[in-house]
Amino acid sequence: MMTKNSFGTRHGIMSKTGSVLVFSAVGLLMLVSFSALVVDLGFAFVARNELHNIADGAALAGTRQLGVIYEALPYSQQQTYVMSGADRTAIINAVNAVGSANRAGSASITINSADVSIGQWNMATKSLTVTATHPDAVRVKSRRDGTANGPITTFLAGVMGFTVMNISAQATAALTPISSTLPGISQQWFQANSCNNNIQFYPTNSAIGCAGWNTFEASPANASGLRSILNGLDAGTFQTPGVTAGQTQLNFIGGNVASALPDLRQLFLDKGAVNPDTGVFEWKTFVAVYSGTDCSNPSGAITIVGFATVIITNVLAPPAGQLIQGTVQCQLLETGRGGGAAFGTVGTLPGLVQ
Repeated sequence: MMTKNSFGTRHGIMSKTGSVLVFSAVGLLMLVSFSALVVDLGFAFVARNELHNIADGAALAGTRQLGVIYEALPYSQQQTYVMSGADRTAIINAVNAVGSANRAGSASITINSADVSIGQWNMATKSLTVTATHPDAVRVKSRRDGTANGPITTFLAGVMGFTVMNISAQATAALTPISSTLPGISQQWFQANSCNNNIQFYPTNSAIGCAGWNTFEASPANASGLRSILNGLDAGTFQTPGVTAGQTQLNFIGGNVASALPDLRQLFLDKGAVNPDTGVFEWKTFVAVYSGTDCSNPSGAITIVGFATVIITNVLAPPAGQLIQGTVQCQLLETGRGGGAAFGTVGTLPGLVQ
């Protein structure tokens, strides 16, 4: 016989069991939902990494195409170059060639022309100014959203209301300063001078002679060592060491190098050529820009901060005289990969900057 007490006890047990089942069901649903969300987020994360790789490759391809355009131009046209509609189309085509050849989230990627920005890269502020005038950088945004290529469709997260995910990635590549060197110019020279200004490499220690000579990494740095290097360069037996802007220190002589002038003049005569446009005998070379706040003769190990292109136009050695003159060129692009600070010369092989 069931008493009132025993019925109440049984009812209480059943009530508690029902509550446990309800909480268990809710907990299981939440666990499944969050597990589904984790799976879909993982897929989206992988797809975003794929988009980032595509943006990197597309930005490099677009900037390389820009470099190819510059390579086809003579120096005078490089200085005044303004990107045409046809050139922009060629750059965008190079960008999309990378996108269509790769997949993100199992889909081929088309990059909208509006997501390709071309302009000038500011190394100091890490920013891109969109302009057709003398551009040196390309920014690319690759997408999987309603704008391009469609959003990522979720597998399981729909139970939580997430049916699609919008993802994108962005990259910027630029034509950065080239890394080659021979003599050196003080960074201070660029504070007071502009493109195509004259400079003097001997005598130095003056506003126009804001420069100095080094023996690369060889020590001690002296005129005798410089002569040995010049002779090796002329004979093709000396290989210029690699120099990295912001890291490498070169050993500067800081004194009189008059005894090396005959060797330098011979190098000038052997390596130079007559400019067909001007009829002037000249020698184009890349020089290091060293850290400096004045124009005094540089001495000892000094950090290199960038590179510039110089046209050597006159080298006099005794008994004719003692003089080395040239012109610093700006907005000049040379075939090669860059990496230094911006002092006028950049390479046409791009590098990622953002």
